[in-house]
Amino acid sequence: MLPNARLLVAAICIAMASCAPGLSSSPSATSTHDPGNVECPGGKTDRAGLVNFGAYIGTWQSNRSHDGPLSSDYVIGIVPGYVAVRCSNDGFVVQEEIHPRFQSPAGQALRIALTDIPDDSNKVYDHARAGCRVFQYSSAKLAHQLGADDADGRVNIVFEGDGGAYNPAAVRVILMDLYDKLGADTRGC
Repeated sequence: MLPNARLLVAAICIAMASCAPGLSSSPSATSTHDPGNVECPGGKTDRAGLVNFGAYIGTWQSNRSHDGPLSSDYVIGIVPGYVAVRCSNDGFVVQEEIHPRFQSPAGQALRIALTDIPDDSNKVYDHARAGCRVFQYSSAKLAHQLGADDADGRVNIVFEGDGGAYNPAAVRVILMDLYDKLGADTRGC
C-alpha cells in the first residue's frame, strides 16, 4: 500500500470512530430530557437526598422558611433577601432565583450560589459578559438525584446587575438552573 493511501485509511478510520455511537467529543454523552419548569407544589414530605438545589421540594421546604406569611418565596439564610424556586415535573428544585436585599460583590454572590449546590461540584466554565457573568458546575450527586432530568449533573449560575450591565461589585440577582447542556454556553445576557 502506498504511504499516502495508508494516511488516508488512517484518517478515515479516525473520522469514523469519532462519529460512532457512544463516542462523543462533547464533555458528556449522557441523555437528559426536558425536566419541565413548573410551580413547585406545597405540602410534600421530605425525602432522603440533597437539601438545596436539586432537592425534592418537600425536603427543600423543610429546610427553608418562607419570606413572610403570604409569600411563596423563601429566606436566603446567608444574607438578607429571598429565593424564588421552580420545580421539575417530578417535584425537584431545578431553578432558583436568589435576590439579595442589598447588592452583593461577585465573591459573596458566588459563595451564596456554591453553598446551594452539592459539595462534589466542579467548575465547567466561567464566562464574563457585558450584561452578566455565567458559570456552569457539574456534580455526580446532582446527576444521581435528578436522574434523566439532569443526567449530566450540571447547574448554571448567572449573576445579573441593574440596568443591563454586569458590575462585579453589585450583583442583584443570582439565577441557578439546569437548562444549558453540559459545556454549552448559549445564554444571552
